[in-house]
Amino acid sequence: MSKPWRITRGDQQFTVKDVAELKLMAIGGKVAASDLVQAPESSEWLYATEVPQLKGLVKAKASDDDIDFKPNRAGARKAIRSVLLLVNIGIVVGGCFALYTLYTTKPEAEGTQIFGDHEGALGPLEALATEYATLLSEPDSKAAKAGEVPKDSRLQLIRKLGDFYEIKLPTGETGWIGTGQLVPGYLFDQDLADTYDPLFNPDEYLKLSNYAWTPRGDPKLPETLTDMMFEIVNPTAYGMTGVILKLTFLDGADNVIEVKNFEVPRLVPPDDSLFLEGIEVELVWDEETRAQVDIYGARALLPAEYSKLKAEEETRLLAEAEAKDNEG
Repeated sequence: MSKPWRITRGDQQFTVKDVAELKLMAIGGKVAASDLVQAPESSEWLYATEVPQLKGLVKAKASDDDIDFKPNRAGARKAIRSVLLLVNIGIVVGGCFALYTLYTTKPEAEGTQIFGDHEGALGPLEALATEYATLLSEPDSKAAKAGEVPKDSRLQLIRKLGDFYEIKLPTGETGWIGTGQLVPGYLFDQDLADTYDPLFNPDEYLKLSNYAWTPRGDPKLPETLTDMMFEIVNPTAYGMTGVILKLTFLDGADNVIEVKNFEVPRLVPPDDSLFLEGIEVELVWDEETRAQVDIYGARALLPAEYSKLKAEEETRLLAEAEAKDNEG
C-alpha cells in the first residue's frame, strides 16, 4: 500500500491518499500556497508552490477554512436543528420535500468525477481548463488572440511546445494556451503519464549516445570544413520528427566560439536510434575546442502519422540514392 501525502497548515496536519487527490484539491483551491507538503518516502517538507506536481495549480492565497478534511457533521446537524426551530411548518415541509427529491434523483458520485476510469471521465488526451484563458494564435504570450477558453472547458490536446499546449476547443477552434492554465488528464494516472508524457515532452527523452568530428586535410594545416557524426537515441514508443541539434562550440576557456543549428533530415524511429554522419560544419578549431550539443524542436508522432511519414521518407531516400548513382 502506497504511503499518503502529508499537508501541514499551522498546528494542523492532514493526509491525502495519492497525488491525484492532492492535485484535485489544489485545482479546487483547497491547498494554500503557504501549506507545507511532504511527498511519500520523503523526509523533506516543501511549500505547496515548490511541489513539482502542483506547479500552476496552487492559488496565491487560501483561507484556513478552504480545507475540510474532517467535516464537523455533529455541529452542522445542531445548526440545522436551530434554524428549523425558527421557520414555519410550510417552509420545513417544502424544504424536506426538496431535499428528498434531490436525494432520490442525485447522480451517481462516479459520474460526477472528472478524473478516473469511468464513462464521462477526462480522457488521457484531454485537459481541463483551470482558469479563463486567452486562446493564442501561436505559442507566445505576445501572440494575437485567436479566441477565448472558458474556465472548466474540456480541451483536446494536440501538442506542446515550451510552456504552451496547442489545444482544440469543443467548438472546433484551435490555438495555444499556457501549461499552467490547464490540467492534462494523463497526469492523474502513473501508467498513463509514462505513456503520454513523451508525446508532449519529446525533447526530454531524446539522448545523444555519441558524437564526434573529424577535420579534413592535413592535421598540421587544418581546413575549416569538418565532418560531424551523431547518434540519437529514442527510448520512447513514438517516432520523432523536426529534431534540431544546437551545436555550441567552446574554446579551452569555455568561451563560445560559434553556435550552429542543425535540423536532422530524418525521422528518429521509436525504441531505436538514428546514426548520422558526414555532417559538414565550417569551423576554425584547435585541440582545446569542444562541442556542446542540445536537442530541441522534436515532435512526437502517433503510429499512423509516423507510418505515413516513414513511407514518404523511404521513397525520398530511394530517389536520392538513385540520383546519386546516376551522377556517378
